[in-house]
Amino acid sequence: FPYTDRLNYVSPMLNNVGYAVAVEKLLGIDVPERAQYLRVIVGEIARITDHLTSVAAQGMEMGAFTPYFYLMKGRDWLWDLLEEISGARVTHAYVRIGGVANDADNDFKAKTLDLLPKIEKIIQETEALLNGNRIFHDRMIDVGKFSGEDAVSYGWTGPCLRGSGVDYDVRKAHPYLVYDRMDFEVPVGTNGDNMDRYLVRVEEM
Repeated sequence: FPYTDRLNYVSPMLNNVGYAVAVEKLLGIDVPERAQYLRVIVGEIARITDHLTSVAAQGMEMGAFTPYFYLMKGRDWLWDLLEEISGARVTHAYVRIGGVANDADNDFKAKTLDLLPKIEKIIQETEALLNGNRIFHDRMIDVGKFSGEDAVSYGWTGPCLRGSGVDYDVRKAHPYLVYDRMDFEVPVGTNGDNMDRYLVRVEEM
């Protein structure tokens, strides 16, 4: 698991989960329901930290430093949660074959529910700064366009694939853990450009 942490430092929890699910499938191991829910929760928190990082970097590369600091603040708050449950700030090594390393404490749910509206506010502030910004538009719209066919041929997944108009999310198409019990929509782009990939990530958060 420490190796999987290092494949992507902004969402290592998802790499932990992906590796565990693969090994468990090969060995026919059933995971307790509570551990499945915990994996989904920490995985989705990690997904948000990943998207925050990506959107922050997109803005910063175009000289928009203010959203970068807003979004990094939010990511840091979420890393506080993941550090609390795993004991490590970035390279968590939290998941185990057959479950997770430890349970969430009694305050984890309350802290998570208290934090999410604050993250949403940061995202809204970022949208207010970027979505109507002429410079942002000029450097995002019709830039880096990829058709759905090209995205599939390059092996794209996640927001990059969906940004190119391909309505595919493995959590919906082949639900694992308890994703079949979750009610969520899958944002899909129409233009296949940088702007669509940005918007897909924002909507996913």
